[in-house]
Amino acid sequence: MDDRLSERKRRVLQALVDSYIGDPQPISSSAIKAKYMPEVSSATIRSELATLEELGYLVQPHVSSGRVPSAKAYRFYVDSMLDGDFGGVEVLRSRFEKSFSSVEELVRATAKVVSDATNYTSLMVFTGSEKVVVKEVRLVDLLDGNALVVIITDSGVLKDKMVSVPENADGGYLDIAGKLLNATFEGKNLAEIQHYEEPMEQNFEAYKALFRQVVEMVKEYRTAHDSQLYLEGEDKIFEYPEARDVDNLRSFVSIISKKERLHDLVTGDGSVEFEVKIGDEESEDLKNMALVTAKYTVDGKEVGHVGVIGPQRMDYRKVMSVLRRLGDALNNGGDE
Repeated sequence: MDDRLSERKRRVLQALVDSYIGDPQPISSSAIKAKYMPEVSSATIRSELATLEELGYLVQPHVSSGRVPSAKAYRFYVDSMLDGDFGGVEVLRSRFEKSFSSVEELVRATAKVVSDATNYTSLMVFTGSEKVVVKEVRLVDLLDGNALVVIITDSGVLKDKMVSVPENADGGYLDIAGKLLNATFEGKNLAEIQHYEEPMEQNFEAYKALFRQVVEMVKEYRTAHDSQLYLEGEDKIFEYPEARDVDNLRSFVSIISKKERLHDLVTGDGSVEFEVKIGDEESEDLKNMALVTAKYTVDGKEVGHVGVIGPQRMDYRKVMSVLRRLGDALNNGGDE
């Protein structure tokens, strides 16, 4: 917290940011007095606004105009003025009452819900595949030298794929192979299986090729899904006045087209549960924009990271409320 900000300066700053989020017009001292601080004189508010500008919290676009928040103001607003419970978000209740057949379906639904609830572009990165646990491996004989491998996990059917069977395999080969696969992989997560070292015992020799194919299935699945980023509501930026500025629009289009960079911005180093990145103080990719991210778990397992990206003037209170309530909705089926 900035010790240079008295309680009154804080009130003036919060009033200005709240007002600007609602209507992106420079804010005057008279507007703050009329709506937020009727007991304080306009002269006093003007003095506080001037000091806040000197401290870097406000910007005056024109000499005769009011003031607008800087990235520093939004950062202080988020860090110091939005503590506590922001209330429920009713749209989340019904959207998670249904069950999902896979984590992927849940991820897509989450991105859609967040975009609808916030009216900003949402991002979802599926990062939890390494913790998916195998329940059963099934082998189905296709009678042509091939078999269908189906891996069933605690998140549903992970994948099915056709694999080759040794030409000299007898009728009991797949039965024994299935028992060995289940004895080896049941209860293990995908990260453990991906780094599985083939058994070296002599009596396992005939099954090495099949084991290797199953491990490759897991590697392919993790490679495909851990790098996958879902976007929803990319066109919502056009609902905000910021899109009229060509530079702002160019910046937004640029960042949402950089999938790898977005992935890094949303996930960070994975250690933070909730994070707000504001403007180019965090990344040159976010000039005049903000990104709010949250890490989620479902039934104790990490699902991924959700992000909301929009103008720097985004409604942080609403976005943070949606993301905080989302965790309850995911774990409790929408019951709060």
